[in-house]
Amino acid sequence: MSAFSVPTAVRLCRRIAVVLACVAPHALYAQTSVLPGQQASGPVIQSAGMSFKVDDPTFQIPAGHTFKALFIINAGGGDSVKVNELVTTMARYFNLHARNGIADDHVRGAAVFHGNGWPALLSDSSFVARFGGKGNPSKRLVEELVQHGATLILCGQTAGNRGIRREELLPGVKVAISAMSAVEYLQSEGYRLIPW
Repeated sequence: MSAFSVPTAVRLCRRIAVVLACVAPHALYAQTSVLPGQQASGPVIQSAGMSFKVDDPTFQIPAGHTFKALFIINAGGGDSVKVNELVTTMARYFNLHARNGIADDHVRGAAVFHGNGWPALLSDSSFVARFGGKGNPSKRLVEELVQHGATLILCGQTAGNRGIRREELLPGVKVAISAMSAVEYLQSEGYRLIPW
């Protein structure tokens, strides 16, 4: 015998339906994470990097300034479904500047991968061999960043520790002797660390 009578079960189902009707649109909105006025991606990197156009900013950066950002990618690896969110920050960097009228030749970016960030740099076959799934969910984004001129560097110490062979990496990825060496050099070349 059921713990609920039929009328009680019907009322319970109706209440659940009302709750789902109220929550489902918000859950969908949270998953897409696109706010009014925000672009889903582009105009430079199409697979990620949501941003807003800001009309008449009151903090002005002099025309001709060259942006040189350095990103540290040390987490987010190994998820067989989700794109590495730290790498999407780099895509947003390129897109938000382009969307707000900054010329591509004045926006440079480099990322140093170490710790648990390295799986984003693997080919599909290498990713599947190590983590399963259908392929590297960050592959398309990494390829777009390389094609756009971003410098993506893997820490050689991480590569050695994890047994990562160069043939496992996506084309265009560079390998440094260490993340520390790459970060120090890039900072000496005027790149500024973006801490998020």
